[in-house]
Amino acid sequence: MILDPDNKYIQAIHSHAPLTEATILEIGCGNGRMTGEMAEYATKIIATDLSSEALEQAKKNIAAENIEFLYTPDGTPDLPTHSFDIVIYTLSLHHIPINKMIDNLRHSGKLLKDNGKIVVVEPGNGGSFLEVKKRFGAGSGDESLEKGAAVRAMQSLDGWLLSPTYHFNVDFLFIDNIDFFANKVPRYQDMLADEISELKNFLKKHTTDRGIILTSERHLNVLTRKLSLKK
Repeated sequence: MILDPDNKYIQAIHSHAPLTEATILEIGCGNGRMTGEMAEYATKIIATDLSSEALEQAKKNIAAENIEFLYTPDGTPDLPTHSFDIVIYTLSLHHIPINKMIDNLRHSGKLLKDNGKIVVVEPGNGGSFLEVKKRFGAGSGDESLEKGAAVRAMQSLDGWLLSPTYHFNVDFLFIDNIDFFANKVPRYQDMLADEISELKNFLKKHTTDRGIILTSERHLNVLTRKLSLKK
């Protein structure tokens, strides 16, 4: 599987929060897919995750010297205030417990320099990949409740201005059905035969000369401090 073969993700982030020579804190780096790309622009990145297994995989995937990986089992990094130009949530805000989302955003704000930005990228509501998640439980399944809570948390963050939502699409490229099942439905053997057949027919409709391409919408928002609260 290749996620975002055309690099639309990094282009969207860079256009709304320039990464060049920035000091960045990444909340929820996962396997480091975006971390490595941002490192090509940034001066320094501290990439955090609450999964030690994910961090170990990220370390194996990336060799850039300007990245420091930090294990944060509670999801809140203990770092000096006013240290970063950008705090970015790469598809991670909706994975934070709903009752802790606002506090997590508030903590991130304290770690930013006065003119710093919180960038939140979240899964959108459209695309063939979302359809396959909802219909067949692929990947993380239906996350509508959590995504809605993430939006409300951003809207409720006192002292911060929330930008309009920027919409963009990214692609998932799979070599074939085997590649898709291995990455997104590892327990497909437990599915009913009719359901597997239906899923294969769905994938066939999205098969191209490059392979199976499933599109997923992304939402990007930027939070900045209200002028009266800048110090």
